[in-house]
Amino acid sequence: MTPGSVSGPVRAILFAIALAGCAPATDPVATNKALVARYYEEVFNQRNLDFLAEAMHAEVVGHGPGLQDEVRGLADVAAFSAYVYEVYDDYQLTVNQLFGSGDWVQVRATVQAVHRPTGRPVQFFGLSVYRLEQGKITEYWRAYDRLDLYETQLGGWRPGD
Repeated sequence: MTPGSVSGPVRAILFAIALAGCAPATDPVATNKALVARYYEEVFNQRNLDFLAEAMHAEVVGHGPGLQDEVRGLADVAAFSAYVYEVYDDYQLTVNQLFGSGDWVQVRATVQAVHRPTGRPVQFFGLSVYRLEQGKITEYWRAYDRLDLYETQLGGWRPGD
């Protein structure tokens, strides 16, 4: 078969098949990891609450760090994020590691900030797990060492003090 012996429509189909074989495949795990990393940068470091609608499902559910701590929906997530903005100055979250598998992303991150109510510098790490569906965060679980943060670094301070 020579290029001149193939009709126009058949040539177009063969060309499309050849291009499809050369096109890079979309890696959903890499895409999910990138979204979670961008969520941290936009929402916590840049204080961009508008990004929540892009990153999260409208009915998102967040758990933790305590057993009774839960947020539901974008408004609750935005309220929690705004609370972080009120309590901490110079907040800098660094993603140390991202792991992904299927629709799950796990993150290990560290935070350095100044606790506004006490004026004390703080540093803590956190572990979070995110579940994504159709390119949006639908549920997450967070854990960080609140005992060290509240007792050791902040001298017994508690939210609401």
